[in-house]
Amino acid sequence: MQSPRVWMGYLLGLTLLGLGCSDFLKYAGEIKEPVNLLEPFVVAHCQAFVGRLWPLGYLLILADAPFIGKGTDLLLYRSGRRAWNLGMNCYVLMQSFGYVVCLAAGSVLAGAPFGFLGDIWSGPAYLLAKFPKSAAALKYHLVFEGETMMGQLTVPQAFAAAFVYLFCYLALLGTVLYVGGLMFGSFWGFLAAVALHLGRVALSFWFRIPWSPVYESGSLYRLLRYPCRAGLFWLILTMLSFFAVANVEFSERKGGVS
Repeated sequence: MQSPRVWMGYLLGLTLLGLGCSDFLKYAGEIKEPVNLLEPFVVAHCQAFVGRLWPLGYLLILADAPFIGKGTDLLLYRSGRRAWNLGMNCYVLMQSFGYVVCLAAGSVLAGAPFGFLGDIWSGPAYLLAKFPKSAAALKYHLVFEGETMMGQLTVPQAFAAAFVYLFCYLALLGTVLYVGGLMFGSFWGFLAAVALHLGRVALSFWFRIPWSPVYESGSLYRLLRYPCRAGLFWLILTMLSFFAVANVEFSERKGGVS
């Protein structure tokens, strides 16, 4: 957490969050109605520009994984490879959770002067979902295809679903970066994570943003499908990391393995 790169990653995420929340709050201001404090995070989650770039700040935070330096040999000697690997996997999860908490808390603080707290959806969110081609929506380039979700989930439930979806995606992305770096070197691990994210971004232009629950709220099965899939892939990658760490020869170069 002391690295400037980590703070830059969080700053980038909050900057992108601000862009998404600002448009929604300006839209609500034009309609002259308050918003639910939890809505900005859910709505910003679905915006193409913000939703596709949010993970970039997180990738910046973990760019040097698996964080191998001059003290790694001593640490491995004292704790063992399995314990060290477990710690690295826990660190990836911790940073994933912390990054999403930071974004979620920032969205609530951004909406505090303009909204209320409760279970019901606000007028601006309803109008945005019901009339996506309205002049105000087009003016602020907002898209929120949440009409089905609004009929099935309360705002806190939608907020929790958006939180879990983003956390699952980031945890999977970070684990790909870590395991790739562990097996092939930090550069190749980072490249693998970037390639995975850019591939998902490219597909989202034709299909949908994979880390948004708005498109998966038709039933409880559909809502849980993505977190379960992401959890399964994460478990496979984590198991792979325990096999890989037993055979890796650690170098003295910071951020690399040989």
